[in-house]
Amino acid sequence: LYGSLSLASLRAIIDGMSWVGIPFYIACFTLGVIFFVPATPIALIGGIVFGPWLGFAVLQTSSIVAAFVIFLMVRAGLFLILDKKELSDLLPRGIYSRFSRNAVLFIVYARTFMFPAAAINYSASALDIGLGEYLLGTLLGSLPHNLAVALLCGVAYDVILAGDIRLVLQWKLVPVALLTIFNIWLAHVFNSRLKKT
Repeated sequence: LYGSLSLASLRAIIDGMSWVGIPFYIACFTLGVIFFVPATPIALIGGIVFGPWLGFAVLQTSSIVAAFVIFLMVRAGLFLILDKKELSDLLPRGIYSRFSRNAVLFIVYARTFMFPAAAINYSASALDIGLGEYLLGTLLGSLPHNLAVALLCGVAYDVILAGDIRLVLQWKLVPVALLTIFNIWLAHVFNSRLKKT
């Protein structure tokens, strides 16, 4: 029974699905985010199932597709709980105008520091922001998180499969450390930019 539930057998099932598993995962990720399922657990599944490098590409594509679909839904009037006026009234004074001037930066900051994906997607889509800015913010903000998740899942998968804890010291952890430094730098840039506006 254990053999049928192991990570190795799960990976074998996914490998047997060929490329069909990728669009299936992207669709599941998108539906999950649309209905407010936290993105990180879904991302962890993708990192484990697809491995570090393919997993990263699939996670990044899933993030962009989910954000794009929500943007279109909000702009089409679906799932819009508050209009722009009501949303701007809820925000502290000055934040709405600052957001309009620094939309990409706000989205990058929110995504980098793990605000819920659905909350970011729905609120940013309802504010004055173009699709290009919205997707650029999504790309830049989700990139470090998705890469870190995929690489850490790859390391965890290798450790569990091999049963050797020393594999934690693999080179895959170097990019994760660099991404952490990058996130700290982004926070500094964000704070500096906001002080100037």
